[in-house]
Amino acid sequence: MAGGTARSLERLVLHFTHIRNLPGILAAGCLQADNHVDRRSALAVEAADLAIKDSRRAIAISLPPFGCVADYVPFYFAHRSPMLYKLAKGGVPTYAEGQDPLIYLVSTVKAITDAGLRWLFSDGNCAATVTQVFDDLELLGSVVDWQVMRTRMWNNTAEDPDRMRRRMAEFLVHELVPVGCLAGIAVRTQGMKEQVEDLLAATAVRLPVQVRPNWYF
Repeated sequence: MAGGTARSLERLVLHFTHIRNLPGILAAGCLQADNHVDRRSALAVEAADLAIKDSRRAIAISLPPFGCVADYVPFYFAHRSPMLYKLAKGGVPTYAEGQDPLIYLVSTVKAITDAGLRWLFSDGNCAATVTQVFDDLELLGSVVDWQVMRTRMWNNTAEDPDRMRRRMAEFLVHELVPVGCLAGIAVRTQGMKEQVEDLLAATAVRLPVQVRPNWYF
């Protein structure tokens, strides 16, 4: 296996959702793409900008298995994303609960590929027209800006007005991700950890839950 691919397989990928969505995800046995999720049972809270979600339904994917961005489960490569910041600071009119109830569902590129799922990745926010999508893991180390991923703050600057878009590079999984592909869950507080553990205890799913306040604002 080429060295670049081996390193890419080790990458963590992160999807955040509201804790009230977790029971539906566990009951379904999978995390589902926006175009495929059952909103009656597995999406109790829309912790997202609805206008942006609508726009992703109109953005075509140019590589197999094609479809649109909303046909894929999105994961970030870094915590503290611009979208999380927007939610945390009250910048989304339809969401007002802050960041504490938002939990990270953590997987790895290897877990996704080993499961035989269909995936792609982008070099930035898929809602931006300049963003490109790729299907070759050998490119993951070069087209994603890992320096921006490692920084605590990713704000645009006069010298580099594209940092925010690059921070939101995405690992896209077609249609669904089985719960079995998850490596764990990260939360902001000990109280949230206990709530997640209680929800997991009511199911057959066993996942480690870690308190990671540095993944939040």
